[in-house]
Amino acid sequence: MLIVIGLVVFFITFFGYCGAIRESQCLLTTVEMIAFGLAVAYKDRPRAATKNYLQSTISNYYTSNDSNQTDAVTLTWNYMMSELHCCGVDDYRDFALSEKWNESKGDKLIPAACCVQTALFQPQDKNCPFAPTESNSYFKKGCYDALTDWIMYNRNLLITVAIAVGLTQLVAMFLAFYLCKSIDKYEGMRL
Repeated sequence: MLIVIGLVVFFITFFGYCGAIRESQCLLTTVEMIAFGLAVAYKDRPRAATKNYLQSTISNYYTSNDSNQTDAVTLTWNYMMSELHCCGVDDYRDFALSEKWNESKGDKLIPAACCVQTALFQPQDKNCPFAPTESNSYFKKGCYDALTDWIMYNRNLLITVAIAVGLTQLVAMFLAFYLCKSIDKYEGMRL
């Protein structure tokens, strides 16, 4: 999915560059309209795509934290679960889909990062990964909902960033149309 998105962005950028170099009004206008159309058409997909992506990172990469060879995905998930007080995407059962977790977990039912902690990755109850309860862990609270809550809590900052990016995009679009208009004037001056 990320490769497809990258290819779409590449082609839109490439055709925009070609339109600017060739001074083609049609190509510049078409590129801007395609970018706007894709943004409108796919506005509802990010929620499902994000949840599926998070699920795939657990099922494909998450492993036990016991060996000191923790990969970046496992470390990222552990940090997120520790900071957001959550476990898995929907809940602790998401880890059952991870072959690497199942191979390396031993007797653990949940990762230590899902437990109530005294310090980063240090469970308050040492028995928590083996016998989680609602009082010693967050094993029933999914990180997708926790992340959504965090986004809603910080929405003012995120909206400000989104507006800044949108205004930048709008300025780029106006500059593209200005370039089209300048090309038109320049062609009228040619003999």
